[in-house]
Amino acid sequence: MHVGEISDEVAARWLALALVTTTADLVGTARGAHTLACDYAKIREQYGKPIGSYQAVAHMLAESLALIEGSVSVLRHAAWAVDELGPPQALRAARVAKIYCARAARTVCETTVQVHGGIGNTWDCLAHVYLRRALTSTELWPVQLEEVDIGLS
Repeated sequence: MHVGEISDEVAARWLALALVTTTADLVGTARGAHTLACDYAKIREQYGKPIGSYQAVAHMLAESLALIEGSVSVLRHAAWAVDELGPPQALRAARVAKIYCARAARTVCETTVQVHGGIGNTWDCLAHVYLRRALTSTELWPVQLEEVDIGLS
């Protein structure tokens, strides 16, 4: 090894840390989007009732919350793995977390736009900003399913 070079083990640990950090950003983005959608569903009225009182909207928001809670669990495991496990195991846990949380964040953010209706895609509403952030964070340190052998048969 030459001066300025790092070992594969150190590189794997840093990549795992970068993945976990980006994944945490995705979870935060999903939480922010979900909060925005819930707040809007409480104040937006249709037919004299808040739209959040309708089952269709309530179920979408409940599914989003379930995705967020699953993301938090996967993220916590990945963060623990980076601290406690060897680089190969930490990197695998971080990759799995990134895949799961990226998909969850996108779904939550798309739900937020849908709950807002037509205004969700305008500059007057932050819903589209959360979606753009989720899509951007997904592309940082991209992970392919083949790297973790998930969903392959």
